[in-house]
Amino acid sequence: MTRMTRSLGRLLACGTATGLLAALATASVPAFAAVDFVPVAPVETISVEGIPAYAVLAPDGSRLYVPVSMVSAEGNGVPGVLAVIDTATNTITTRIPVGVAPRVAAMDPTGSRLYVPSASNGDVTVLDLSTGSVLSTIPTGGKPNYSVINPAGTKVYVPGITTDVISVIDTATNAVTNRISTGVHPQALVFSEDGSRAYLTARDDNALQVIDTAAEKVIATIPVGKRPIRPVLNPSGTKVYVPNYEGNSVSVVSTSTLKVLRTIKVGRGPIPPVFNASGTRMWVGNEFSGTVSEIDTTAPRTKNPVLRTIAVGKQPTFAMLNAEGDTLYVTNLGSGTISGICTRTGKIGSTLTTSSQPRQTVGGPALYSIDQGGRAVSVFPASLAGAGACS
Repeated sequence: MTRMTRSLGRLLACGTATGLLAALATASVPAFAAVDFVPVAPVETISVEGIPAYAVLAPDGSRLYVPVSMVSAEGNGVPGVLAVIDTATNTITTRIPVGVAPRVAAMDPTGSRLYVPSASNGDVTVLDLSTGSVLSTIPTGGKPNYSVINPAGTKVYVPGITTDVISVIDTATNAVTNRISTGVHPQALVFSEDGSRAYLTARDDNALQVIDTAAEKVIATIPVGKRPIRPVLNPSGTKVYVPNYEGNSVSVVSTSTLKVLRTIKVGRGPIPPVFNASGTRMWVGNEFSGTVSEIDTTAPRTKNPVLRTIAVGKQPTFAMLNAEGDTLYVTNLGSGTISGICTRTGKIGSTLTTSSQPRQTVGGPALYSIDQGGRAVSVFPASLAGAGACS
């Protein structure tokens, strides 16, 4: 397995404890902050001339695909573009037209097609990445923020946040073949490794829903915390971790029993978690606390699983591990920085300065920061992405 593949693989969410368990869950934990750090400036900054959304890296790392929202001189939304960046030269080689306000795109397993949803009208633009051409525009409605492809590459699920349905796209025909009714405001989902199930957060129902993908219907609705966002499976696929954005907690759901095993109290505004390769450690950024909670996922229910709370910048909104797994990179939207945390010590070893308002960090041939405020992609040295940046 290559370092790039490992980096990509680690990227890219029971009732509440009572009595003694509640006391333990809210007990104080050590807080760690940076003592010394080395500021790191980008080696290059690539202007995308609009507001970038989450980017997708080609399987071989040769291209970085960045959906970009464009705005007219009058301040109105206009059709966006997909900026295609050559990672060898750090230049934009082409701009492919897509819908208004493009959001999180889904790439097929071969890296040959990209499905880009529009949060404005619900259209999904299907792109042939080998030719840079638009194959199809598929109406779904519902103003989706995500499109997610199943592991086999045969179906794309598009949650419609205003229609409370998932539009199912057949990738062979590029047509919507079914619409799955969901809870209120279907937010985001993750497929099981074998693709037999999808786990969806219904944000305004405060629930995790389980979809049987063969039957294409919801088979279970599991109450979690307040305003759940993108769920994440642990590496073994035995548990789904659901960050409850307004509940300041993470619900842990068994994929075998479909029951909540425990609810972990963290900071304010938790974001989707990141796991180490074995799944024994988990890190959760807390957007409104400006911290990261490090969690022992093997801890018994009678013990507070939060090992330490690490102070970072303002509004941490995304996190990823480098290829070696020794450094956690946390994007701080409000500070315009990325904190590089040594996973062994919990201390900040480096702070990366971006153009403005970083939303996402992508590891590949280099380390890329998708900068919403700077309307740019900041490029940092390759050593930070792969070889181990924790000293």
